[in-house]
Amino acid sequence: MPVTVREALALPVLAAGDPVVLGGEPGLDTVLRWVHVSEVRDVGAVLSGDELVLTTGLGMAASPAAADDFVRQLVEVGAAGLVIELSAAYPSVPEPALRRARAAGLPVVALNRGVRFVEVTEQVHRAIVAEQFEEVRFAGDVHETFTELGLARAPMGRLVDAAADLAGGSVVLEDLSRRVLVAASRGEPVDRLLTDWERRSRLTPFARATDRGGPEAWLTTPVGIQGGAWGRLVVTTVRDEARARLVVERAAQALELGRMIDRDDTAVQLRVHGGFLLDLLDDRLGPEAVAAARLRALGVPESRRYVGAVARLRTEGSVERLVSALGEVPGLVGVLDAVHVGLLVPADTDLDAAARSLTSREPDAVLAAGQSVDGVLATATSLRSARVVADVAATMPGVEGCVRQADIRLPGLVMSLRQDARLQEFVEAEIGRLLEHEARHGGGLVGLLRQFLAVGGNKAELARVAHRNRTSLYPALRRLEELVGHPLDDPASRLSLGVALLAYDQGREL
Repeated sequence: MPVTVREALALPVLAAGDPVVLGGEPGLDTVLRWVHVSEVRDVGAVLSGDELVLTTGLGMAASPAAADDFVRQLVEVGAAGLVIELSAAYPSVPEPALRRARAAGLPVVALNRGVRFVEVTEQVHRAIVAEQFEEVRFAGDVHETFTELGLARAPMGRLVDAAADLAGGSVVLEDLSRRVLVAASRGEPVDRLLTDWERRSRLTPFARATDRGGPEAWLTTPVGIQGGAWGRLVVTTVRDEARARLVVERAAQALELGRMIDRDDTAVQLRVHGGFLLDLLDDRLGPEAVAAARLRALGVPESRRYVGAVARLRTEGSVERLVSALGEVPGLVGVLDAVHVGLLVPADTDLDAAARSLTSREPDAVLAAGQSVDGVLATATSLRSARVVADVAATMPGVEGCVRQADIRLPGLVMSLRQDARLQEFVEAEIGRLLEHEARHGGGLVGLLRQFLAVGGNKAELARVAHRNRTSLYPALRRLEELVGHPLDDPASRLSLGVALLAYDQGREL
């Protein structure tokens, strides 16, 4: 820990002087930068701040005004404290100087017995240097830990665990909707750590940089680069703030770097296993004639219209299983990433039959398709749409055959975007203030909004389904309108609020 004025006074060499604090007790926990011995009246000229000044009072002895001026200089320069060795030549500190020190919170300490100042400076400086060395060593350990984990391609869980170990307290990684992604508890059960998490998290503002705040004094830092935060790290119990800041900021960098590396790996896999599909998605195929020629060279039957499709497993598993389970598809099959297998097939391909064949071999799989399009280049849009639909279909029970956008509609679209920070930001902008109010005060206004939207804004019907009379209903609706910041009678406003609430509810159900 850093050396403070209080800790310096407890060192044997100063304790032997029988120190007595004459004033400025609030400053006893000021961290020392250095120790300086001075007997000159112009003491401020030789200081730069946070020093513990040792003196026998020669620079203060001329008069009470001189003593007061000596203390004034220490206050103005930001000294950490003043230690005066009293003697027959300087038996006491004048009251005006003490009043100034007390008003400024500058510790003034009297030594009733003589000490050797050279030993004081040696011991305190040794402690300060040792602390600085320890901080450098700790910073090196933090850097080495996260560098090794990064090179080992450690998952988020291991990175957060390492942060908790180094910070000496519980650490939680959450997304912008306050959903917990990873939690590493230290000194408390994880269920206690996460009790009522969303409400507690909403009471701590989402800061743009590392900050400490909220009713529980959490230390938080955003995760993301260039203003594109997608989550934040939270240290719930801070034992050493300086160290905790260093740890969470380095952990946040490691998390974002790991996320970027994963995206790079996807690109590598696209090049190796689905080079043509990668070029198609990245618009690198050139003119339509060149794209069609490349596709024919890969053995895909020539067609005027094509369809992009994507297969994936509902749970974790090898994409090689999907490739083998797809069998003989009359088109191009390539690995898109660790989860998705892409298909580019002629528009007359029976994808429903392909889906049934796929699930008969791999029951955990789903197959989704985009719209049929003219030409090869336009298939990129169909392929992107199919990937979104496949992700949604993987979360929906009872899906049979090949799934298309018409099968999932708006709930499917919102669910497909649930991990997108932009959707989470939209939810926070639309109903974040309402959710924070509910977290602080309760009152059921979120439930009332849900009922209001379900009846299409019909207040008479709302009164019936909510079992409330209009006398109590109208003030509640006015308060609800104040919190969301938009008129509830506006259909566009109800649409935006409905989408935000749908996204919020889906996030709670996952």
